[in-house]
Amino acid sequence: MNPDYKKFIGVLEKAKFNKNDRDSLQMYDFDFASWPIDFSYNESSIKPANISVEAEKKKENGFLSKLLNIPMNFLEYILAHGLARPMGYPGSVKLLQTAMAPAIHQGRTILIEKNGIRSKLLAKDGNEIDTMFLDKRKNNDNGNTLVICCEGNAAFYEVGCMGTPLKGGYSVLGWNHPGFMGSSGTPSPSSEGNAIDVVVRYAVSKLGFKCEDIVLFAWSIGGYAASYAAMVYPNIKGVILDATFDDITSLAIARMPAFASSIVLRVINNYMNLNNTRHLIKYSGPIRLIRRLREEIITTIPHDPSTNRCNFLLEKILSFRYPNVVTKESIEVLHSYLSVDNVASQAAVLKSLGYDNKNDFEDRFAIKEDRPSFPLDIGRTWSQKEKSNATIFLAMKYLDHFDASHCVPLPSQYFLLPWQHKLI
Repeated sequence: MNPDYKKFIGVLEKAKFNKNDRDSLQMYDFDFASWPIDFSYNESSIKPANISVEAEKKKENGFLSKLLNIPMNFLEYILAHGLARPMGYPGSVKLLQTAMAPAIHQGRTILIEKNGIRSKLLAKDGNEIDTMFLDKRKNNDNGNTLVICCEGNAAFYEVGCMGTPLKGGYSVLGWNHPGFMGSSGTPSPSSEGNAIDVVVRYAVSKLGFKCEDIVLFAWSIGGYAASYAAMVYPNIKGVILDATFDDITSLAIARMPAFASSIVLRVINNYMNLNNTRHLIKYSGPIRLIRRLREEIITTIPHDPSTNRCNFLLEKILSFRYPNVVTKESIEVLHSYLSVDNVASQAAVLKSLGYDNKNDFEDRFAIKEDRPSFPLDIGRTWSQKEKSNATIFLAMKYLDHFDASHCVPLPSQYFLLPWQHKLI
């Protein structure tokens, strides 16, 4: 037997029985299925909020109805697993993983060389989640904040968005979706929820961060896991969502033939209901959205900024949090502001709308407590002009614009912690 391989086998066997020997495994790259469990979801004592994430399914009434629906249910199942899941999460397709393997291996090596710690977490549903942690707590003040990164549908922590907060000096924890490279299982709303749940538990119970020191950073479809974690762990410090949509339904329907809209809706409702808005309206912490000005993936009409689903996510968040301010008339003003694809045009739109940035909205939105209870009862007596101006003010606080297409890596200067209400 090769001496190096024999040494590796010895290290692996020792690590399986003694967690104190796990550090030695970081020096080896091997089939992650053989890596021992470093942390299990039931090792944590923290309790998430008791909020269900499962989509509501239509109940069939009576035996005959169930019998008649068997063919349709079978078709839904085939479409969900054979078409919707590979299209929604192409990173789970082995062919893509094989093609990207060299880049992924190189990216993982670089992270390990930066003192990254790779770990395997056991989720509640039995899936094993591949993670990478870089600890910057001893480097600077930003290092005391942990950024948990949630990747896109064809991205991996090895070659994903971890680099953005790392350049800002933050401690960073990356993980791969179920079915992506080292993570087992298949991606779905429930498995995504279980995966991010064990990641947060690991961050708190094993890595030693408080929820109040954790920021969730997501790109694209990773917004589902991030928004879910914000909902069930409401003390999370903040959420930053880059190129993220409100609900996958509109995007799916826009990309399928019109005659298939009915079956598309059924498949989404029963198997792929990725509704970020539903999560975020149950989270009262700071939120920051980043909209790509040349977005081509999460628009329902290619390159039409007015159809960017990030716009609708912003609108729904603001409408829920500030119902007296974000009225029907205010939303029309917001739509005008979001309908252009460059900063110069936005300035022209604001001028045409008569936006006045001299209003003391920072003070008028001030609150007495650290974490407001939404919806806020602010603006009830304001004029419509004030409400429209306040809506634009809020949009500027919640939303940043990045002049790029969907897949361009986010520069570190755009990684800013979300705006918070001024305290009285």
